[in-house]
Amino acid sequence: MSPAPFPSPEMSREELSLELRRRMSRPQRHRLLQGYPMAPVLEEVEPAHDPLHEFEVDPSRSLIIGVLPHTYCNPKVKGCGFCTFPHEKLANTPMRRTVEQVAIEIERTVRRHPSLRARTIDAVYFGGGTANLTPPDGFERLLEALGTSFDLRGAELTLEGVPRYFLLHDEALLDLLAGAGVRHRRLSMGVQTFDPGWLKRMGRDAFGDEGDIRRVIEAAHRRGFTISADLLFNLPGTSVQHALEDVRKAVALGLDQVCVYNLVLTQKLPTVWARNVGLLDAMPTGDQAVGTWLAVRDLLLAQGYVQTTLTNFERAEVASTPRRFVYELASFDPERRDALGFGPGAISTFTCGNPKLLLRALKWMNQPTSEGYSRAMTEYQRAVATTFGYLPLDLSLLHLTRNLARLRIDGAAYERVFGSSPFEDFAASFELFEEAHLLRREGQVAHLTPEGMFYADSIAGLLAHPMLALRRQWDKEGEGSHMG
Repeated sequence: MSPAPFPSPEMSREELSLELRRRMSRPQRHRLLQGYPMAPVLEEVEPAHDPLHEFEVDPSRSLIIGVLPHTYCNPKVKGCGFCTFPHEKLANTPMRRTVEQVAIEIERTVRRHPSLRARTIDAVYFGGGTANLTPPDGFERLLEALGTSFDLRGAELTLEGVPRYFLLHDEALLDLLAGAGVRHRRLSMGVQTFDPGWLKRMGRDAFGDEGDIRRVIEAAHRRGFTISADLLFNLPGTSVQHALEDVRKAVALGLDQVCVYNLVLTQKLPTVWARNVGLLDAMPTGDQAVGTWLAVRDLLLAQGYVQTTLTNFERAEVASTPRRFVYELASFDPERRDALGFGPGAISTFTCGNPKLLLRALKWMNQPTSEGYSRAMTEYQRAVATTFGYLPLDLSLLHLTRNLARLRIDGAAYERVFGSSPFEDFAASFELFEEAHLLRREGQVAHLTPEGMFYADSIAGLLAHPMLALRRQWDKEGEGSHMG
C-alpha cells in the first residue's frame, strides 16, 4: 500500500463488526447517489467562492451535467408525506426567476472557465424539484444556455418529472426535448405506486393515473425517447404482493427502465408521515424489507430486465445498445468522469492531476433553496455554499463507494489509480462483508450479493466510518477540519 501523508485511521476488527451490525439494523436509505461524503460533512465557504479558480481542469476527462431548474413541487401533502428531498411549495414568479438564474449560472461558469467547452459531455440530467414543472419558455432558455456553452451532440439528455406534467401545453416540453441537438433523449417519471389510495395519501393523485402514464410512454416512444419510472417498495403495512403488482404494471406498460427504491420512514425524519405513529408502527422489519427487495428484484430479472445499478433495471434489448441509461452509470465512475451541477442544491465533483504524482479532487454544493440560490446569484454572481477537499484516503473512499452503486468493486481499476489493492487497504472491512454474505470475491473483483445490494449503504458507511471518526477527532483537537 502506498504511504499516506497522514496517520491512517485505525479501528479494531471488533469495533468494525459492531459498527456494521449497528448500521445494518437501521433503515437502508440507498443514499449512494449523493456519494462520499454526504452533504453534512461539507464546509461552508465565503460568498462568491469559485471552486474551479486555481483548480486545473483535466480536458481528457468526460463530463456529466446535472441541471436543477428550481426546487418547487406541488403535491397536496407537504413533500409527498414521505419525501426528504428539499422541495419547496410552488410559486410561479420565484420559479421563473430561479430558472433564469440557472441559465445565467451556466453561461457565466463557461465564460469564466472556457476550457470546459472542450470537455466531452456524456449526459445531461434535468432533475431537482419537479423539473417538468418548468414552463416551456424557461426550459427552452435552459436548453439554449447549455447548447451554446457545451457541445452536446454526443450526449444523452434526460428530463425528470411527474407523469401528467409531461402532457401539459400540448406536450411542449417533449417537443423541445425532441428538438435539442443531442445524441439521445429520455424521460424519467416519478410514479411511486399505481395504487390510487396510496397516491391520494401521498398527495400525488393529481400527478397522473395509470392512463396518464400510458399516454406519456406512448408520447415518448413516438418521438424515439426511452422512458423510466421510479417505484417505491416497503410502503407501511403493505405486502410483498403490493410491491410486485406495481412492478407487473410497470412492465406491462412497456417502460424501458424501472427504478425501485426502499421507502425509509423513521420518527427522526422531517416528513409528514414521520409524525404518524400508525404509519411508523406499520413499517416492515429488516428481514421483511430485505425479502420484499429480493422478490422485486427477482421479478424484474424474470421479466427480461437487466440490473445496471443498485436501483435501476433496464430492458435487456435497451441495456445492450447506445440507448441505455448513461447518466447514472457515469456518475458512479469518478476514475474517468467529472460532474458539474447547476441550480439550487446542485452538486459538482472534479478530479485532476497525475495519480502517481498528485491527485486532487474537490466537491461542492450550491445554495439548497431557490430563494437562497437566487439571492446569491444576484448579489455575488455565484451560488456555491459548501465544499469538500479530498485527502488521498478520501479519494479512495470516493472511488469505492461510487463503484458500490455499480454493483461491484474492481480491484484492478482501484490499483490503477491508487497503486494498491482495496482488499488490503480495507482488509478488515472486506473480510466482514464476506462473512456477512454482503460481498462475493472473485479474484480482483468483489461483487455485491443481492442482500449486499440492499445493505449497500451499510457497506459504504463502514468503509467511511474510520476516516470520518478521524476527522471528528481532528476537529476536537482544534487542528482544523481538513475538509476544504
